[in-house]
Amino acid sequence: MRQKILEELIKNRDSFVSGNQLAERLGISRVAVWKHIEALKEEGYDIIGVSGRGYQIQDSGIIIPAKIMDRLPQQLIGTQIYYYPGLDSTNEALKRSLKDHPPEGTVYIAGKQEEGKGRRGRKWESPPGGLWFSFVLRPTLPLTQTALLSLVFAVSLVKSLDIFSDSLCQIKWPNDIYCQGKKISGILLEASGEIDSIDYLVVGIGINVNVRTNDFPTAIATNSTSLLEVCGREIALDEVLITVLKDLDSYYRDFIENGFYHIRLEFKSRCLHLGKEIEMIRGQDIIRGINTDIDEMGNLMVQCQDNLVRISTGDVKILN
Repeated sequence: MRQKILEELIKNRDSFVSGNQLAERLGISRVAVWKHIEALKEEGYDIIGVSGRGYQIQDSGIIIPAKIMDRLPQQLIGTQIYYYPGLDSTNEALKRSLKDHPPEGTVYIAGKQEEGKGRRGRKWESPPGGLWFSFVLRPTLPLTQTALLSLVFAVSLVKSLDIFSDSLCQIKWPNDIYCQGKKISGILLEASGEIDSIDYLVVGIGINVNVRTNDFPTAIATNSTSLLEVCGREIALDEVLITVLKDLDSYYRDFIENGFYHIRLEFKSRCLHLGKEIEMIRGQDIIRGINTDIDEMGNLMVQCQDNLVRISTGDVKILN
């Protein structure tokens, strides 16, 4: 019943809905309506109540899980979907839930994150207006193969975001998504288990949809963009989410069934620095050379004068 009240408020978010109207539409008492409204407020939904007018929800970017799941029949990623107005981190919240054994493909979505996580321990800025979500997988793969999913999901994301950006998105190895030369999305994988078999994989994805990147800290804003800024208009979060989840599921199944070969070719075609001079820091060493290839294990191949160097982790800096 609480979900139905939420749906009514979102459907009529441009006006107030009286307690009497909600009670009549849903066949419950006004007291029951009030209790459900208070419970929604405690969950973090911004609902205002005005005497004589009723209730109005203040956030138009809310995701309704039931409607999303209805659009994703027979799909693994999206088996269960949970939406929260705010979380510390969708990755951390989902990992905390693993003690309750949620089904594979469970998705946690946050309207905003206070402590969003990026690669290599960085903070991921996650204000309202973006898509911030995580999902859990349990692939029966060794860790070396599981790590390839970072690249697999990057290819999936560029395909999805192309639809909304009206331009060709690209990948900065291993999994940062760029649009018109600026970062628009990123992926974080966190696994637990042994080298030959993992217990679970939590995949966190952040997409700048309807956010203005000049609200980010300066160091981030100068190299970031969003679908809002690329397209000049707001885009429905639920439509982006449905498209992204469908493609993630499709590419995941393809990888499990057919391996990395064809996806690797797609990755190379979208890699924004393949064939260019790059620089990377590895420990105390600075590696500088031409990125000649992405190998079958997802490593960067860098030609440094007479040496061909294989790199498995790090941050790419494009020199030309």
